[in-house]
Amino acid sequence: MSGERQVLDPAIRARIANLSLKARRAVEGVLSGVHRSPHRGASVVFVEHREYRPGDDLRLLDWRAYARSDRHTIKRFEQETQLRATLVLDSSASMDFRGATDEGPSKSEQAATLLAALGLVLVRQGDAAGVVRFARDVIASLPARSRPAHLELVLGELATPVEKEASTDLQAALTAAAERAGRRGVVAIASDLLDFGDHALTPIDQLVHRGHEVWVFQVMHPEELELPFDGPTRFHGLEGEVPLDVDPTALREGYLRELQAFLDTCRARCTAAGARYRLVRTDEPVERVLAEVLAAPGRRR
Repeated sequence: MSGERQVLDPAIRARIANLSLKARRAVEGVLSGVHRSPHRGASVVFVEHREYRPGDDLRLLDWRAYARSDRHTIKRFEQETQLRATLVLDSSASMDFRGATDEGPSKSEQAATLLAALGLVLVRQGDAAGVVRFARDVIASLPARSRPAHLELVLGELATPVEKEASTDLQAALTAAAERAGRRGVVAIASDLLDFGDHALTPIDQLVHRGHEVWVFQVMHPEELELPFDGPTRFHGLEGEVPLDVDPTALREGYLRELQAFLDTCRARCTAAGARYRLVRTDEPVERVLAEVLAAPGRRR
């Protein structure tokens, strides 16, 4: 993986090592794991009793309940399965922004570190993680696997540099990513969501409708959120836009108003679809973001 940046340093690995994840939605899987499944079957998690019906497996009769009630009842169990997660990373050129001082992580680096930390949590607890990278369309993908050796492939794919001058088409890219997500599970999307098309976030509705638990991390740099510049400034677009010479002081109020409206719209669209949304600054600790999301109560449509 020469030339690839380090997305998950040892300090972050240590701080998130004790994090654990349980999906808030029913997930499907093949192997035995620690997550709920929509399929009923003999497993270790008891759900409820129901009245015995001819043809039921006699091994599931609860004789203790019969001794108490003189009624034949069947134990129902919830099958536990492995979680499958698809880590979706925006690799368009706008994600390469790291600020005027060129200090701290870029948006792409912060997004990759966040997804890498989530991938580490999943694989360490025996779950499966895969990757989809996109710009105008899917650039590369890795299927979800649970083998420890697969984690290095996940980290390597997440560490791949952004596509220079590649523009964003969220609708097309997320639709293609949805096709690769497979059976229901978790789909974690890390992007600045800088696509102003009316239907840019429509695929999130489709992902939720298919039974996925969707997490959306909108990654933004503090300079984008605050516009802290004074005096005449030239702004260069990263996706082929024409440079702009402006006075930030004169346009700051209007810029911040429009930015907040954009962020509010992104949050509203995601939550209305049934997804979780989290605005992530590049200057906040990744482990705090991850811990907050994993600890949040589940949401259902």
